[in-house]
Amino acid sequence: MMKKKFGILFLAIFFVFIGSAYAELKIAVVNMQKALDECDAGKAAVEEMKKLYSAKQQEINEKQNELKRMQEEINNQSSLLSEDAKQAKLDDYQKKLKDLKRFVADSNEELKKKEQEFISKIATDLKEVVEKLGKELKYDIILEVRESGVLYNSDKVDITNLVVERYNKEWHANQNEAK
Repeated sequence: MMKKKFGILFLAIFFVFIGSAYAELKIAVVNMQKALDECDAGKAAVEEMKKLYSAKQQEINEKQNELKRMQEEINNQSSLLSEDAKQAKLDDYQKKLKDLKRFVADSNEELKKKEQEFISKIATDLKEVVEKLGKELKYDIILEVRESGVLYNSDKVDITNLVVERYNKEWHANQNEAK
């Protein structure tokens, strides 16, 4: 009986100490995808990617138009050309078609790589901002909402907007220094 009361008393004291230790923890969450999407560097990267995509698309369109002209020329001149001349034009057409397919694949790979470079750079910079804020504001733990499996958090522990604000300030300062 005495051991049972001692055990219950020990558990009660244990939970009081554990509870007070957890009460002192300062925890925050951040949505890195939202920060990436909403920060000015992320928006600038999206605009840069649109320009790159548009330029590649224009090149592709020009090459496609050239192929269409070649196809029409082959169709229109088919009856007038010798078999050798006709075959030469078809071979040239096939070569240019193959080149276009290779160009499209290379362009897609290049654009994907450029996008990953942008994301990687900005994500690294955002993580540094999160670490600085964590130290500055004395957080014990900052969790990434999507990666950590957080199912719920109140708005008061979400520091995403603060991270975006701080990152934008640092990014704009670096942009001005670079000019």
